[in-house]
Amino acid sequence: MMATAPLPASALAQSLRLGYRLLLAITLLAGLGWLTAHVRPVPADSQAVVLHFGAVDRVQRAGLLLAWPSPIDSIIWLPATERLQQRQVEGLSRNAHALALDGAGTSLQQMGDELAGSGYLLTGDVGVVQLNATVYYRIDDAAAYARQGEQALPALDRLVSAAALQLSAGRDLDSILVTRSNQPSSQQAELRERLRGELVQAVNQRLQQLRQRGVPLGLQVARIDLTSSLPHAAQAAFDAVLTADQTVERQLAQAQTAAARQQQQASAAVSTILNSAHARADERLAQARNETSEILALAPRMQQPDGPALLRQLYQDKIQQVLAKAGQVTTMDPDSSGRVIVPGVRP
Repeated sequence: MMATAPLPASALAQSLRLGYRLLLAITLLAGLGWLTAHVRPVPADSQAVVLHFGAVDRVQRAGLLLAWPSPIDSIIWLPATERLQQRQVEGLSRNAHALALDGAGTSLQQMGDELAGSGYLLTGDVGVVQLNATVYYRIDDAAAYARQGEQALPALDRLVSAAALQLSAGRDLDSILVTRSNQPSSQQAELRERLRGELVQAVNQRLQQLRQRGVPLGLQVARIDLTSSLPHAAQAAFDAVLTADQTVERQLAQAQTAAARQQQQASAAVSTILNSAHARADERLAQARNETSEILALAPRMQQPDGPALLRQLYQDKIQQVLAKAGQVTTMDPDSSGRVIVPGVRP
């Protein structure tokens, strides 16, 4: 018997076979993509928290991340520990409704207690101040931060607000605002830096206390920028006080400058008078010494035999010079009994 040849496959069967193979290839590629979905590199400025069935399994730093695909493992991407994050503390900001009422000129007495005190802190000298804080923080414990989830940053806001409230209560208004004109700029900068440093230290202490209680936030504060201001109603009065202080300081500086200038002029005049008097005194002294030099030279020889003759000769020379200057000279013999009447007071 002769063997019969196989019947050729129909076009439908060939199409089904090709479609099955294509679907199998797509399924294999999709499965491979699913298996390798969490196999990726972690950038140097990031870190990855691996959750295994919803629980924190490990933290992957920069490098190659190997993890099971979802829903077995899930990945939370976070900034690296070295990167600083910025956040505006909303708890210290004034309520938007209260700001609108301030802009409309509504007094604090007309607002409710909640709106009137929104965003304001009480100082140690019973003053009121507003602090706008910008926090720069880093994630130092990614696992703890991932456990806290969306509650970590609001909790940080509450810690900063509580620390600012405690810090303002221990200071007076001037030490917080540090805008007095009678303080040097270097001192004002030092006071502002000290205020920011104390606030950072207080917040980190509270974060450490939470860590010791077993509820860490995984955060660390690196810097806090503060902007202090007064209530809208008191700002104009405070500006007027600052303007008056600046005016007094300017007038005092001008008076000190004028006094210093007058003192310099007086010192120069006194110095001129003293120098002139000393010069005249030296001149008169030199002249007196010159006029008496012959007498001084004759004094040691008065005990010698020719001393009286020298004195008489010197007298005659000098008296001639004196008489030559007179307008009229009247002489009389000392042995004569006559007398001369001279006008004037008797010596």
